Amino acid sequence: MRVAGVLVLGCLLAGCTAERVTEPLTSPPPIPTRSSEPVTTAVEDPAIAIETPFVGGEVGTPVSVTGTADVVDAALTVRVLGEDGTELAAIVVRASCGDGCRGTFATELFYFIERSQPGTIQVYGVGGDGERALASVPVVLFPP
Repeated sequence: MRVAGVLVLGCLLAGCTAERVTEPLTSPPPIPTRSSEPVTTAVEDPAIAIETPFVGGEVGTPVSVTGTADVVDAALTVRVLGEDGTELAAIVVRASCGDGCRGTFATELFYFIERSQPGTIQVYGVGGDGERALASVPVVLFPP
């Protein structure tokens, strides 16, 4: 404590100001940061990740669906489901890689509804373990 008092007194006599402090004595706690990456899936499966559309996003027809997957034969089924779970559109696509490597996929699906409603974008395939891999994103569907 005596050393700190001498340092403070010396600083006062020398005219120290706060601007002369160049580094803190202790490291400040880390500042929590928000990731700039969007949340991509409401239901995640390690084999499939939906990048777009975003969770809760508003989508029109055609809806663009993109993501990554590591599934058997790189084969995926992409579906648009209405609020009651009815399949409004579906297409089979291939990821750029599969069977032990992660590839990208992208497609557009056209659907027809009469009114705006909650819906789901669903992507599924067979994971490397032989089990069904599934990812889905809740969205708001808009009519054409």
